[in-house]
Amino acid sequence: MAIVELPDPPASSTWIGGRPEPSRAADAGGLHDPNSGEYLADSPTSSHEQVERAVAAAHAAHASSGWSELGAEGRAPYLERFAEELDAIAEQVARLDAVNSGVPITVTRLFGASNGGTVRDAAARARALGDSRRLDADHGDVRVHRVPWGPTALIMPWNAPSAMAVKKSAYALAAGATTVLKPSPASPWSAELVVEAAHRAGIPDGVVNLVYGGARVGAALVSDARVRAISMTGSTPTGRAIAAAAAPNFTRLRLELGSNNPAIVRADADLERTAAAIVSGAMKLSGQWCEAPRRVIVAGTVIDELVDALVVELDGLRIGSSLDEATTLGPVAFEARRCELDAQLAALVAAGARLIRRGRTPSPGWFFPPTVAVADTIDLDLEIFGPLLTLQPATDDEDAIRAANAGHVGLAGYVFSRDEDAARALGRRIHAGEIKVNGTSVLDMAPESSQSFFGLSGIGGHGDADVLDFFSGDRVVGVDRPGLPL
Repeated sequence: MAIVELPDPPASSTWIGGRPEPSRAADAGGLHDPNSGEYLADSPTSSHEQVERAVAAAHAAHASSGWSELGAEGRAPYLERFAEELDAIAEQVARLDAVNSGVPITVTRLFGASNGGTVRDAAARARALGDSRRLDADHGDVRVHRVPWGPTALIMPWNAPSAMAVKKSAYALAAGATTVLKPSPASPWSAELVVEAAHRAGIPDGVVNLVYGGARVGAALVSDARVRAISMTGSTPTGRAIAAAAAPNFTRLRLELGSNNPAIVRADADLERTAAAIVSGAMKLSGQWCEAPRRVIVAGTVIDELVDALVVELDGLRIGSSLDEATTLGPVAFEARRCELDAQLAALVAAGARLIRRGRTPSPGWFFPPTVAVADTIDLDLEIFGPLLTLQPATDDEDAIRAANAGHVGLAGYVFSRDEDAARALGRRIHAGEIKVNGTSVLDMAPESSQSFFGLSGIGGHGDADVLDFFSGDRVVGVDRPGLPL
């Protein structure tokens, strides 16, 4: 494994009302280099008092209406400067994310380079939508105004730290909302750089706040009655906890959670291309991608051929440090993640699965060799989140659909077939928000793509229009209609 220099960690300051202040070290755990297991720094956490003041700052900024009353046009120059600041730190952000997540630097660099564009897109979409629209009313001026709900908690995952912080922040700010960001305790470093960039862009004090910590901090944040909306990306158990904590306040929720996404492979599929697409999708972000294909359901007549094709693709992966330019599969983000994958693998073996493990993984470090578990049936309660793929046979399309729609599903699905019409028809029957035919790309299939989170995969949906819409509600203002009978 190539020797690469680790980036210097940022201060991990808690930001309240436009000012940084020291965070304290978490009571347990710490941040480690996933490539070696080496201890790097204490995990930062904010105190209960800091969380309270961060929410108070966001609440005061919302109550003053200064940010929301600028309107989409007035906020756009701030967002343009925010985008420019993010462009300037793209490489620094990419290196921090590669260490915090285990995702190869070639991928985190793509995320880092696109962060500025994400902010520009949010600003442009908000300007095009406008702040209000006039309704058809003969008697006078009646308008629907877009109004931010209020202080918004943005809770990020650890697999794409800066990309999620920027996407959530950009659309919340474009909608006029004030925010409190909380990164994952496993990947906190790039969040401070994002907030510093917002501060340098001149975004008013109190509009963007930042706290650190785990479940204790998260619970205090999402249960606060002043927080009126919560956008979270993460695991289903965490999503359930957030929903329960927010329920008494009827807080608006957008929860993008887990899913064991099915990939149906019909007997007529091009197996070499299918295997390349499945391995590419399953191993993206070191296997830590929420929409990755997890369960391959293949026509039984071609299962052996598909296994052989998958092995060829797995053998082509370059396993190594997430900071090595040549790496195509890095480590998983932290030790507990690898331990959970080991436990899932053991459960599959105990249930009779046959394992195919390829590649030589470096040691030490949190590496998990790319693995295919083959069995007649696959039954897993929790989402697989790493370079582990399951494979099971199906007798026909009906059998494949039954398997695809069973268990922890709802986010994404895939169908592989030379008959694209048949594949699309099959895809429409998969219980998920996005179904791709003959591909496993990360990006949306069309600029106006929109998908809902079905089943256990969450509440809400994504697509740029959906994300922007989440952060604000409609308020109708006008003179009442005269002469109504009731």
